[in-house]
Formats: sequence, C-alpha cells, structure tokens
Amino acid sequence: MLPIYYINTARRTDRRAFMERQFAALGLAATRIEAVTPETIDPTVIARFCNPPSGRRVREKELANNLSHQMAWRAFIAAGAPAGVVFEDDGRLSERLPEFLALVSDGVPDGVDVIKFETLGRRALRLSPRRPVGLGTFELRRMLSTHFGACGYVITRRLAEDALADPHLNTLVNDVYLFAREGPVLYRRRVYQCLPALSIQLDQDGDTRQSPEARSDVQDRKSVPRSRLRRIAENLHAASRDARYFGGEWRGMLGPRHPIPFADD
Repeated sequence: MLPIYYINTARRTDRRAFMERQFAALGLAATRIEAVTPETIDPTVIARFCNPPSGRRVREKELANNLSHQMAWRAFIAAGAPAGVVFEDDGRLSERLPEFLALVSDGVPDGVDVIKFETLGRRALRLSPRRPVGLGTFELRRMLSTHFGACGYVITRRLAEDALADPHLNTLVNDVYLFAREGPVLYRRRVYQCLPALSIQLDQDGDTRQSPEARSDVQDRKSVPRSRLRRIAENLHAASRDARYFGGEWRGMLGPRHPIPFADD
C-alpha cells in the first residue's frame, strides 16, 4: 500500500478527529503531518515569497499550506515509496478509496505523474478523450483545464522530487502549481483525474458544508489583487501553452466540459 498522509494544524483538533474517524472506518492507516503555520516560517522565506520586490507572491497562510504539502512529499520520498497519497484535513473520503488504493499498491500506472481524487461538485472539467487509463472500475482521464483544490491526490516520487528542486515552487499556491493552467505541471507532466472522484472538500459537499469542520483557516486567495492587464497577459500565455502542449488534444479542448461525480453520490 502506498503511504498515506494527512495535513492538520494543532489547533484543528476537530478536523484531526474527523479524519481519523474516516481512516478508521475505511481500514486505512494514515500518518498525520503537523501543518506549518505562518508563525513558524523563517522570516527570510516569508520575505522571499510573500513580499518580493516584484513578480508573483503568495499570502503567508498559503505559503504555510505549500510547505505543509511539501513535508508530506519529503516524508514518502524518505520512506522510499514510489508515490505518496496526500490529503488535507477538510475532505470527505469515499467508501471506495481502499478499493482504488489496492489497485495502485505498487505504484501508479506508467506515464502518470499525479492523480487528482477531488471533485468540486458541479464545476466541470476539460478531460482528454485519448487513451484513458482503466483501473478496475475506475477510469483516469488526463486533465486539460484548471481544477483548483488539493484535498486529495497521489503524487509520484519523480514529480515530487522535481517540484522540490524547482526554485519557483513557492511562487504559486500548491493547487495552482499542480492543477492549474497558470502552473507548470498541468502542461508539462501527466496530470489525471480519477473518475469517479474519491474526495470532496467539506465546503463543497452539500451534506457537510455547514459542519464545524468545514470552516477554512486558509481561504484568503481572493484578497490578492491582479490587474486587468495582468489577467489578459496570463490568459494569452495560457492560450499559447494550450497550443504548444495540448495541440493534439483538440477534441478535448473544443468538446464539452465534464462534471466530476463523487463516488458515494
């Protein structure tokens, strides 16, 4: 079985209990990663990524979240595993998660760099119709559009090592780096969506969005402003990269977007 990690801050004992109940019910063993908080980050690191004189910046809480995910990556690399399973502490996990993990117990299929478990409910996604990967009753489809969130995913050792060596890693929020057109991974690596999805953030789940555990400590991304000119430039750059990296995916790029169903719905 691939090693499983979940990220949790010390003050969110409610979420720790919530996740541990889920893992126990599923018969899964998971290692808790003590989440980084802004107060524990070296001020020089904060200055570099949160207050640079120019270029991209992230907020302190977002940087802390990035570093927390990177702790999980380093943990499975140190353990010698070919890939690691990473969850945040605000996700509802599917009853079918153990079934999927049994299918990748020795590693993910060749050519796959990261598998996203998560769905954002009604938000649809562009997926490649070419060469889907079948795993038992599950299907993996390559992602062709942005899909925010890093509530649950499998990341390979080779991608984690390359990302940790990237000096630009913390200039973007973790889910943007891995799963958005603004980041480098979606284009240059093989990023797949699991169908059906095996996790959903509590604030996206109609059954749990009002629960105390759904209250977020991190979501302040909207307060980081971007000028209209910068947004236009970023969209043009993304369109250029679409043509360069997804040129053979015209059916997926021009076709309909696909809703990502949660396995337990």
